[in-house]
Amino acid sequence: MLTQQTSNPDLWNQVWNQSSQEKREFWEWVARDSNGVRGTKIQNYIRTHVGAISQLKTIEVGSGLGVFSFILARLGAEVTLLDYSEQALSLAEECFQKNGLKAKFIHQDALALDSDLYGKYDIAMSFGTVEHFRYPQRLQMIETHLNCVRNGGAIVISAPNKAFFPHEILKANLQRRNKWELGYEGAFNRREFLKLSRQLQLSNSKVIGSAFLSDFQRYIQIYRSTNIFQKIFGSNSANSQILQKSTWLDDYFGADLVLLGIKNKKVSYERKS
Repeated sequence: MLTQQTSNPDLWNQVWNQSSQEKREFWEWVARDSNGVRGTKIQNYIRTHVGAISQLKTIEVGSGLGVFSFILARLGAEVTLLDYSEQALSLAEECFQKNGLKAKFIHQDALALDSDLYGKYDIAMSFGTVEHFRYPQRLQMIETHLNCVRNGGAIVISAPNKAFFPHEILKANLQRRNKWELGYEGAFNRREFLKLSRQLQLSNSKVIGSAFLSDFQRYIQIYRSTNIFQKIFGSNSANSQILQKSTWLDDYFGADLVLLGIKNKKVSYERKS
């Protein structure tokens, strides 16, 4: 049972080996974040507070297929993907190579990061990574982002929003039936991200959210595809196109919350043993 299992390479190699549909969904995520609400907010923040994306070096921590790295690489950034799952990096490299994009792939545990990676990047980011760790490793994962970026560089940390109840209900249902495959997942709320921002003394920090209305519609489609829904209401294979629209609800109730912040050059983030 993977429900409460702590994240480790064997678990994630198993997940990626089972996920034949991930490469299909990869393109959906690329399209969604290239011009969608969350992706646009992140790109605008980077351009405002760090600089032109084509001039930047980025690292994605716990990258998986590296969807956002792929987006930034298409915009000219020099991207690095870091993951401790060899299977994830292999799939990511295949996606990049097929589209003629360059990237560096590092097979390494983010909690035991080589110090030669410290301060090398303008952006350190993760999408769906830190929520798979409990404290104190949860904080260590976030500190890893800060260790990777130069002074004045930015961190971008995206994680599930505890207030987005459709995902929490779906996750609880899958866990109850022993069909949840992603190990431990502790969603974030705005308060936790804001507290971390103060604790780490980030500059120009903010918490943004993904598009609530389209997220909600996407989960309705997921529910409609389940066996129990089809048994009650009949099969409905038609998937309507989901258009993203920004509303005030996004930053509070969107499926994902994103912590954005600038590394303060006056603060040391290296953990003392």
